[in-house]
Amino acid sequence: MEQITSKNFKETLENKVVFVDFWAAWCGPCKMLGPIYEEVSKEFEGKAVFAKCNVDENNNLALRQGIQAIPCIIAYDNGIEVDRSVGFLSEEDLREFVKKIIEI
Repeated sequence: MEQITSKNFKETLENKVVFVDFWAAWCGPCKMLGPIYEEVSKEFEGKAVFAKCNVDENNNLALRQGIQAIPCIIAYDNGIEVDRSVGFLSEEDLREFVKKIIEI
């Protein structure tokens, strides 16, 4: 799973659908979502890129992306935000969120 930082953010998002999980190590819901996010990412391999961004290590990036609560998954298409989900998602809900974006 790719780790997003301020340095690789722009090039990671270019010319593709990318989901970025903004999270922190101290966040309980983030810890619960992590394994679900990784499992769902395997199902959609080749259809989208799945990445993670630690907000504590990349505070400026999180602020620029308007992150006010975590976990927050932002879907980008060719570098443009097309949707976001804030808070814990079940595996089924995350799968539906991803499908909705991929089918746009």
